[in-house]
Amino acid sequence: MFRSIIKHQRGLLPRVAVPRVTYSPASLTTFHSFHTSPVSNAKRSSKKGKKRQQDEEEEEEEEGRQNAKDASAAQESEPTIDLDHVTKSFETILGKFNKQATDIKLGKMSTKIFDEIDVNVGKRGEDIVVPFTAVGQTNIQGRNYVINLYDEAYGQNVINAIMGSGLNMSGTIDPNNKFQIKVPIPPVTTESKEANAKRLKDVYEMYRNNQKTNSLNSVRAEARHKFQKKLKLKKMTDTQHQILKKLEALHKTYADKLADSFKAAEKSILK
Repeated sequence: MFRSIIKHQRGLLPRVAVPRVTYSPASLTTFHSFHTSPVSNAKRSSKKGKKRQQDEEEEEEEEGRQNAKDASAAQESEPTIDLDHVTKSFETILGKFNKQATDIKLGKMSTKIFDEIDVNVGKRGEDIVVPFTAVGQTNIQGRNYVINLYDEAYGQNVINAIMGSGLNMSGTIDPNNKFQIKVPIPPVTTESKEANAKRLKDVYEMYRNNQKTNSLNSVRAEARHKFQKKLKLKKMTDTQHQILKKLEALHKTYADKLADSFKAAEKSILK
């Protein structure tokens, strides 16, 4: 029954012609090119190229940093000696010896002769000890030391300190100027010359050989110790042998300089 009704209705409806749409090749090409134009493709290709180039540059930079880091680490672990630092240390030692040698040559003609003395400025048995440089300063006038006091009340205290210093000297307060003390300079004798020469030699030996203070030998020993500590059980290369030879040559150069300074100062003292 339903089928007859549907057939009946189909018969009532008029037939409508549906137009057929056809596409020409040109229209298809135009439609396709709208979505995949050469310009858009070029832009995407350009972006990809720039990104790839940027990635490659970053990789090269990272590789360069890593290579530099590896080279630095290898250099640090490689046994070597800082010869420039050793040279500066040797120069410092030579300068210190020359300064002390000059003070010894001047002997009792040095205006710093009393600078190492301690002065008790206490009153009525009270102990108040201060360095000489805190109470006065020294000049030379003729055959006398002239001590200029910062406070005239310390005159006798300074004289007592000089007498007890072992310098075999004494002084008097200038009656016309309570701020001044005159100390006669003792004459130079053969004994005093020999004593100064002995003192000079002690200083020379200290700066050449002493292992407990800054000396030429101690600086060389320290440099060798650090070098050998890094070397451990490795076999030394020819380059490292040359480094040790340079250290020894540098030490000899400054040992000769120190010896020359000592001989010149000794000759000056004993003449």
